Amino acid sequence: MTRRLRMSDLFRLLEEASIAHTELLGCTRDKTLDRGLLWIITRQFVEINELPAYDDEIIVRSWQGEMQHVFFPRFYEIERAGEVLVKGQALWMLMKEDDRSMVMPEDYDISIPGKPDADDMVLPAIVIPKDIDAEESHQLVTRFSQVDINGHMNNTRYFDVIDDMLNSSADSQPAAVPKRVLANYLSELRLGDEFTLSKYVNDGTLYFEGVSDGPCFRVRYEY
Repeated sequence: MTRRLRMSDLFRLLEEASIAHTELLGCTRDKTLDRGLLWIITRQFVEINELPAYDDEIIVRSWQGEMQHVFFPRFYEIERAGEVLVKGQALWMLMKEDDRSMVMPEDYDISIPGKPDADDMVLPAIVIPKDIDAEESHQLVTRFSQVDINGHMNNTRYFDVIDDMLNSSADSQPAAVPKRVLANYLSELRLGDEFTLSKYVNDGTLYFEGVSDGPCFRVRYEY
């Protein structure tokens, strides 16, 4: 609607680049999905200089960092005509499809070579200040169209519900694009799960939290 890439599609592009490169490095579905192992993301970060616009021709670049025990670090850049528009980071891991438990990669002989001297990771936990109250809250239900191959609400769809919260009126100006976005994914939302999406504001920084039985995700927008 704004002729700029949606936040959910931005993260989807980064994830698709991750999957494509992981398969090029030899970790194909016969080593993961066909063995009941699922790729999930625990934390993500992007720094946005400019969101790609309608008809832009862009390059999406991704590389693997050195493995960190159970975590697979990923780094990203989106470039247009030699200009870097977006930089990003993510921590991936594997879980078992049947009992949703964490996977030790060495138990399945999974190892992905990382790029030497890859960038440092800056993916802290999001802490919502205790002295602020939610400015806005909505009761939502996880819908079929939001659920991915892992059987839970895809993390990119969290940004769609955040967009809906920020842009609820056709008469209002589109919400400003944040300069930095940090996301923590804490637990799953399955089909039909009810959850509360709340927005907090503190010194120009927006915090979003999705809560079902407990916190499911937290997202921070810095402007």
